[in-house]
Amino acid sequence: MNQEVVQTSRLDAEQAINELCAKLKKNKSSYTAIIFFASSQYDFPKLSELLHEQFPNAEVVGSTTAGEITADGFKKNTLVLNALSDSGNVRVQFSGVLLKNIDLFPVIYKDDIQKAASKIGISLGAAGISKNSFAISLICGLLNAEEIILSVLYSLVKDENFLVAGGSAGDDLAFKSTSVSYNGQVSDKGAVILFVKTTGKFEIIKENIFQPSGKQIMLTQVDPETHQVQAIDGQNPKKRYAQVIGINEANVDNALLDHPFGRVFGSEIFIASLVKFDSAGKLLMYARVLQNSVQEILQPVDTLKIAEETCKNVIEKIANPGCVILFNCILRTIGFEKHNQQASVNSVWKKYFPCYSGFSTYGEQCGHINSNQTLVMLVME
Repeated sequence: MNQEVVQTSRLDAEQAINELCAKLKKNKSSYTAIIFFASSQYDFPKLSELLHEQFPNAEVVGSTTAGEITADGFKKNTLVLNALSDSGNVRVQFSGVLLKNIDLFPVIYKDDIQKAASKIGISLGAAGISKNSFAISLICGLLNAEEIILSVLYSLVKDENFLVAGGSAGDDLAFKSTSVSYNGQVSDKGAVILFVKTTGKFEIIKENIFQPSGKQIMLTQVDPETHQVQAIDGQNPKKRYAQVIGINEANVDNALLDHPFGRVFGSEIFIASLVKFDSAGKLLMYARVLQNSVQEILQPVDTLKIAEETCKNVIEKIANPGCVILFNCILRTIGFEKHNQQASVNSVWKKYFPCYSGFSTYGEQCGHINSNQTLVMLVME
C-alpha cells in the first residue's frame, strides 16, 4: 500500500482541493481510496462533492474533526487528504457504505452493509475473513450511537477476530454538529463503514496511557441515556470522587483528564472519560456506563514511553508500513497540550513512520469496543 498525505489551511473548498490535488504525485485515476479529515470550519458537503468528482474511481470517505494530525504535528482548521494506491506486490481493495440515519433504526442497513462487503469478496458470514480483511468506521460523534453501529455490524460477522478501526467525527469542540461522507453523500446523523481487503499485513492497535490506581468505586445511580452519574458509592459524585483520589473538591475539574474511569479485563483497560461535574455535583460521562458497575479510577503513566513501545511493537510486525492512520481521542490531544507533549508525541510517531495522518476524535472504535481517551492505530503494509 502506498499512502500520500497532503494538507492545506485554505478554507475555501475549491481552493483547498485544487492545492491538495496539485501536491499529489500520481494520476488521480491511480488512487483506490481517498480518506479525508476536515475541520468543521469547511463547507463539508462541498468538499465531499468536489473530492468525489476529482476521484471518481476511488472510494472517497471523510469526517469532520476536532483537530487534524500529520507529520507536521497537531493542527486545527486544516484539511488532510490520504490518497491510497497499490504498490509492489500488495493489492488492497476498498468498498464503503453510508448509513444515513443511525439515530433511528440502524438495523435497516444490514443488507447495505453485507452488499458493500461482498463487492470486494468479503462474506461477513464466512469463517477466517479476519486474515485478510477489516473495516474502518467513521461515525457522527454526537449521537451516542457507536455501540449500536458496532453491534449491528458484528451481528453479521461470524469471525470473532474480525476487527474494526475507526473514530467518531468531531466539530472542533463546538458540540453542535458532526458529519461523515461517502462518495459525495453527507450525513450529520450517519456513519460510514469502509471495508478493506488486502494481500498484505495489517495491524490494529489500541493504546492507552493510563494504569489502574487500585482505587475502585461503584456507580450506584446512573442515567445511561444521558450518560449522567447521579451517585457514586451512594454518595454525591463530586464529593466521593475527590475523596477517593485524595484531593479537595475545588480541584476536581483539574483531575478529570488525568483520572478517568476504566474497566480492567486482564491486560486490557477500557477507558470511560469524564466530561464535568454540574453545579449539583452530578457527573457527566462521555461513554455510556451501567447502573452498579464497578469502575477503577485510573492514573497516568509515561506517555512518551508508551508511544515508543507502541511504535516498536508495530515495526516488529510490519517493518515497512505503507499506510498509518491514527484515531486519537480529543481528550488525549488536550492532555498532550496541557502537559506540553504534543510535539514530543508527534516526534515519536515521526521517528518510526515515514508517512501518517489522523484526527482528534470524539470516540475510538477498536473491534467490538468504543472507547474514550484512547489511540487506535491502523497500520497496513
